[in-house]
Amino acid sequence: MPQKILVVDDEPDLQLLIKQNFFKQIRKKEYEFEFAMNGKEALEVLERRDDMDVVLSDINMPVMDGLTLLNNINERYPLLRAVVVSAYGDTKNVRQAMNNGAFDFVTKPIDFDDLGITIQKTLREVAALKESLEARDQLVAVRQELSIGQQIQSSFLPTKLPEAAGWELAAYFHPAREVAGDFYDAIELPETGSIGLVVADVCDKGVGAALFMSLIRSLIRAFAEEGERTGISTQKPVEITNEYILRNHVDANMFATMFFARVEPNSGRVQVINAGHNPPMVLDPNGNIKSYIKPSGPAVGMFPDVTYDVNTVELEIGDFLVSFTDGVTEAKDIDGNFYGEERLESVCNQPADSAEAMLTRMIEDVREFIGEAKQFDDITACVLRRTE
Repeated sequence: MPQKILVVDDEPDLQLLIKQNFFKQIRKKEYEFEFAMNGKEALEVLERRDDMDVVLSDINMPVMDGLTLLNNINERYPLLRAVVVSAYGDTKNVRQAMNNGAFDFVTKPIDFDDLGITIQKTLREVAALKESLEARDQLVAVRQELSIGQQIQSSFLPTKLPEAAGWELAAYFHPAREVAGDFYDAIELPETGSIGLVVADVCDKGVGAALFMSLIRSLIRAFAEEGERTGISTQKPVEITNEYILRNHVDANMFATMFFARVEPNSGRVQVINAGHNPPMVLDPNGNIKSYIKPSGPAVGMFPDVTYDVNTVELEIGDFLVSFTDGVTEAKDIDGNFYGEERLESVCNQPADSAEAMLTRMIEDVREFIGEAKQFDDITACVLRRTE
């Protein structure tokens, strides 16, 4: 497709000279020229044609001069680039033209070799500008899609946490990017009055991790609800999710660490499975660590035919169960230092009068530690407390 050049000059002889000197480019369909006698005619051409790349314009013309034309081009056609033609030594008008947005200039009498080089340079600038704008538009489109993805992903999080007499539950989630691989969920299981808790972290980041997160969240929720109706054991939802992923999505080469808990509000028992996840902490009312819930099996999606061990935790009145992803302990400050488990333990090793208070203190300390540094990983945490 030829590149389009609009020549604006009130000297009729210039049209013939242009066609003669650029005959090869015209014949090869590299250039296509259109002509106008003044700025007013040039604007009419631009109104009629939206495919012009370069305007080559004289300055001194009747009806509308080149400087006025330049002003109109800059206001109405930001992708166009203009080259002005001026009399030799006309410094004032050349300076004014450049101030008005001209990309370059040539002087009369026109050296057509120099004009050819100038046109090529200007066309390269136009091409670079169009590529830049196209890349920007693509980036805007990607950001819009990511924003939609973020909204969809956010809708997967519980809009309201389940409530049970004698228990408190608080949760926090903050992605490092538009979409995340972390998630938490709280699943009401009305058949037994239990509550299922999930805190998980997909091994990767970005869109792929977010899609995988959505899959795992949907699977574990569906299998937990179905398991409650059919009476299957606590570990089965995790084991079935693991097998489903390895059977249908092994090529994705992705996995997720997961903490899955089945809370029995009436008894105070919490049946837990730790699938390669950061060990949650069990704290007494004063924040002293009573135990860690260590992994009882590998991450979900790593190995087939896994049997996950179930541990039972007895929460006494005032006890806390604190679960989190590695975005907490591996948060980095501006110098690249890790937040670490010791600091987390020291922050939690204080009395708190609610699950929300414990969670807030923990997250505020993490945010204070990160400071001005860029958040490196998704941050997710969930705090369960027995109150009576």
